[in-house]
Amino acid sequence: MEMPTEGSGGGAGSGLPLEQRVAHLEQELASLRAELQAIRAPQRPVVTAPPASGVPMVVPPPQPHVAATAVATPAFKLSESKSKESLESQLGAKVLSKVAILLLLVGAAWFLKWTFDNHWIGPAGRILVGLLAGAAIVVWSERFRKQKMAAFSYALKAVGTGVLYLSLWASFHVYHLVPAGVAFAAMVGVTLWNAIMAWSQDAEGLAGYALVGAYLTPVLVSTGGDHEIFLFSYLAIIAASMVMLLRLRPWHKLLLGALPVTAIFFIAWFAEYFTSDKAWLTAGFALLLWGIFAAAPLVAADVENWVNTVFVPVGSALFGALTIYSVLDDSGAKNSEAWAAVGFAAVYLLLARLRKAAVSSVHIGLAIVFLTVAIPLKATGHGITLGWLVEGVVLVAIASREELESRVRTALQWLGWGALLLGVFGALVEPWIMGDIHTAFLNREFATSLAAATALGVAAWLSSRQSKDGSRMAAVALILINLVMLLAMRREIFRALDAGQESADFCFSAWMMVQGAAMMVLGFMKRLTLARWIGLILLAVTVLKAVLWDTRSLGTGYRVVSYLALGVILMAVSFAYQKDWLGLRSGNGGGNA
Repeated sequence: MEMPTEGSGGGAGSGLPLEQRVAHLEQELASLRAELQAIRAPQRPVVTAPPASGVPMVVPPPQPHVAATAVATPAFKLSESKSKESLESQLGAKVLSKVAILLLLVGAAWFLKWTFDNHWIGPAGRILVGLLAGAAIVVWSERFRKQKMAAFSYALKAVGTGVLYLSLWASFHVYHLVPAGVAFAAMVGVTLWNAIMAWSQDAEGLAGYALVGAYLTPVLVSTGGDHEIFLFSYLAIIAASMVMLLRLRPWHKLLLGALPVTAIFFIAWFAEYFTSDKAWLTAGFALLLWGIFAAAPLVAADVENWVNTVFVPVGSALFGALTIYSVLDDSGAKNSEAWAAVGFAAVYLLLARLRKAAVSSVHIGLAIVFLTVAIPLKATGHGITLGWLVEGVVLVAIASREELESRVRTALQWLGWGALLLGVFGALVEPWIMGDIHTAFLNREFATSLAAATALGVAAWLSSRQSKDGSRMAAVALILINLVMLLAMRREIFRALDAGQESADFCFSAWMMVQGAAMMVLGFMKRLTLARWIGLILLAVTVLKAVLWDTRSLGTGYRVVSYLALGVILMAVSFAYQKDWLGLRSGNGGGNA
């Protein structure tokens, strides 16, 4: 059989016998194995087996594959080159360039000052140089933005914008080259240009610079006069524009500056120029500004953040309440303050229904706060305390509804208990404020104390059906009920028996026994551990009072009745525990706390 000649078709070894073809394939497989071995361990020499057949075969020495280089190259070389490149970029391209630009700006500023001091450039020339320099810096900053140096580009824009503002301010305030209206319009134009660039480039930092320039403009062109309509209209336009921008971009941090600065402008103007004849106009602008900021969380693109859910609702509420209160107070319309608070409460209740989010809970809370504030503004004396008590019970009752969102229910519950505590505090301090009342029990103070105890009892019953926090509040309410009733009964007993100190002590001890026994009965019936402990403490205090105090002052008859009554009550309590009605010995725990 003939050997295939060079250039014959059929592929490598296609004309060979079967045995030689197999040998040829084995040789190629050995070559591939050698290359694989070179990839895994390139330092070892590759030895290729001689051909099994007589066919001559030249196997080139194994060369490292490209993939082998990538695999076999130590990883530290790549990281080392990357770290070197990063270090060079930071020192050479970034740090040194920033230092160079800063030096150039400082040097140019000193050069301009030198020319100004030597009167080489006149006022118009100085303004023109400032405007050209500011515009050039703004245009130049775009070069760095295109090179992915956004932060540095925005910083340059801020510098250029500042130069433009200062130049326009100098043209009006220092050199009097242009009227205030022209300088103001030019500054507004610079602000609008910054805002447009911020929106088109999606740059929140640049929007912040634009906002700073917007609020600086009326300060820079101020002539010191009273321009209420112009100032507040301008502030309203800025606020409305920013709220519209928040609809398109989630730049809620801008509100952190806009709301306080607007409040500062209003306070500064109010302290200097407000008079009672401007009440309606000023109140209208105050409500307009408050309404714009209050609507921001409803239209913002990003609502679930603390700025929109807490800062803006609470801040705008404070701004609106304080401005309207100041206007009404300084214009002699105090009777309208309570109705203004009710109006704010109604608006915030409406806002709470417009959007289901965390901000709704804050809006509900603000509405309740305004209602709570309206009570002392409109009512007096006992009416304030009763108003807070009724409000607290109503809020706790609303919070007990299962269909409410968890956060809303919790907010209502805490606000309701806050109003109840205000009412209890009022019931406790009213006797010290109202002075002596000669008719015991038949007076408004005692009625208020009874109302406080009743309100606490209803709220405790409603809260005990809810979460663990509700049970804790119910426990606090039970303690407060006993405190209110003890103080109220002691006050009224000593008023009624003022002439006989002995009988007053006896009656108060008797009331403590009755109240302690009532707590014990409640604790056994409802399996309330706290009620039983309160009852035991009251009975123990009564025993100590009878032995250590009443014995010295009570007569024999009062003493006998006191000891017998205490003995009977304590015997009954002991019998209940001996019978283990609560299963304490069996480990059932005796009921709720």
